[in-house]
Amino acid sequence: MTMKLHPPFEFEKKTDWRPNQKLVHSGFKDLKYLPRTGWNATLAAYAYATRRDMTRSPDLNLWAAMHNCPASARYEELGDDAIVLWHGTSSTRAEKIAEFGLFHKRGLWTTLNPQIAHGYTRGRSNAYGAGSATVVLLLDRRTIQEGEHYDHDSPEILRFRCGMPPEVIEYILWDDRIEFLGEQRAKQPRPWGTARFKKIDGRWYPRSQPPVRFDDEHAYSDKEEWLQISIQQILSTLESALAIEVFSSLYATMHPWEALTHEEIFKTLDVLCGGVQQRRRSKQFSLTD
Repeated sequence: MTMKLHPPFEFEKKTDWRPNQKLVHSGFKDLKYLPRTGWNATLAAYAYATRRDMTRSPDLNLWAAMHNCPASARYEELGDDAIVLWHGTSSTRAEKIAEFGLFHKRGLWTTLNPQIAHGYTRGRSNAYGAGSATVVLLLDRRTIQEGEHYDHDSPEILRFRCGMPPEVIEYILWDDRIEFLGEQRAKQPRPWGTARFKKIDGRWYPRSQPPVRFDDEHAYSDKEEWLQISIQQILSTLESALAIEVFSSLYATMHPWEALTHEEIFKTLDVLCGGVQQRRRSKQFSLTD
């Protein structure tokens, strides 16, 4: 398989993964590892984990589309036989994994729960002074069997007895981006696209001449309009969502990330969402009727 990887992300310092206790105490347990400013793309794993917790059957292709990534044709073809596994590592190791696959050293640990994988990601990035990365694997459940190919270290952790080729890697979540490495793209759903902004005299403006086309029905003239339309799209698609899902999709569909502040997102959520429910110490948002 031929893969075109972006140049390695340059890390000036270690990723700060100290828990954001201020947000946790404010009712946003799902934003525990949100950076004080900006975003880290590996946190998109938490967005998937949240949807998995809420529905038990998250759609990997919808998750990809909402993060401006191609949907996977293989995931679409496998249907109910698809097994999505996550592997947390550092960015330096992920570069080798993308090229050579995953190695087997007394076991290859994967998990059904992206939050567990992200715990390894944080540990690896801090231990090796590199960036973090989470590898998304897609397997066919008909080709693997418990006891022969893998064992359960826990209900959510699968320890494989052999390595895996790069062909099973569908996505890699780097600190600065999410990359599709699958062999073929699905036609639907289509990636949501990126809004691009430029800074002039301290303010952010669309790079294209306003009004900028958002979709067949909407256009925006400034960042505030884009943010409102985007959040409406996210909540209309998911019906209700935790903040991590909103943040994750917004930052994945905006360039550069510096144009969007956390406070702007919270403010727009307050305007658009009348009733906010609480789910396991995290606020859950839905659009006002």
